[in-house]
Amino acid sequence: MGSNHSLSKAKEFISAQGGQIAPLGISEEELNPQEQEDSSLKAYPLESMDSTYRVNFTFPEDSLCSEFAFFEDGKQRTIQIGFIPIEYGNNQVLIPVHYFVISAVILQREGHELKLWKQAQIREGVFVEKSLIPNQAIFEEFIKAGLDIVDIHGQGGDYYALRKKTLQEAKKMRLQLETDLIADWRLSKESEHSFLVVDGTLMNFRNEKNVERCIGVSKSFGNRYFSVSDHNRVLRMKEFERSWTFRFHTPDDENDSLNLGKRERLSWYLRLRDRQNTDPEFGLIRVEIGLKHLDDLPEKVEKISRSLLSERLPISYPIPRWDKHLYPIFKCESYLSSVMPSINTITAAMKG
Repeated sequence: MGSNHSLSKAKEFISAQGGQIAPLGISEEELNPQEQEDSSLKAYPLESMDSTYRVNFTFPEDSLCSEFAFFEDGKQRTIQIGFIPIEYGNNQVLIPVHYFVISAVILQREGHELKLWKQAQIREGVFVEKSLIPNQAIFEEFIKAGLDIVDIHGQGGDYYALRKKTLQEAKKMRLQLETDLIADWRLSKESEHSFLVVDGTLMNFRNEKNVERCIGVSKSFGNRYFSVSDHNRVLRMKEFERSWTFRFHTPDDENDSLNLGKRERLSWYLRLRDRQNTDPEFGLIRVEIGLKHLDDLPEKVEKISRSLLSERLPISYPIPRWDKHLYPIFKCESYLSSVMPSINTITAAMKG
């Protein structure tokens, strides 16, 4: 089923429950970015923090030295499209209904061209707290008609808690979609002896066999893991320099369904490019790999850093954060945007 069908059925579903169509022109991801942040982490340095390290990379001689051929990105869009008012005695409860579209893609580079590796994974439908809906029989009718209805499981009718839980469920679903796609890639013949470059942190992925084959590249960081003085040393790194490597640890948390259990990753900062009169994070990325690589970490860090520096070109200008945006990841994002309905399309479909 395509997006037009899902959007049409989502609109019908709200009306059939006596609800009100009221699409927001902004996604929950934009309204509540804090819900998408990484968990709190503890970092332990594995090298001296007295100085930063120059990667063995020379431009332009090494500009084609990248060993990477596979790149992955996932995207979610969760938009409230209406609500259903419910009367319980003297109390009125408002049940938000969200349309979601979630996708993940892997691109493969052959020669100088990027192409799809198999098919992108896409899922779309609506989030709603089913148990609070009075007309339960209508669910089956819409499910048979092709509408994917995902239960947000009881939050006591708290409007804001339901919206927060919806965004958490969207993130959980995206991570599972990405995990399944990465597992398919890992088990494929063409991926043998290859790494997969993943947009963003690896901390939320639970399949450790997947993580062993992935390299996470984060373009934004909301946390400081070392002293102000040590972190400032990172911010003052020159082009082609990297920070000391460090080991990430997360505390056990058996109450958080998104971040169940302890995870450990290896990480370092890398300056892709630099120029005068720019902010301290210009061209700065943070790299993550799995704990399995601890034994041969110095060799892995050098090879991965060299390849990432080679991926600086072509430049993704003028998109935001072009200075730290790897072009193949930009192409992944562009592909996902082309197959997912925009916020304007979703709100127009609800109003039409």
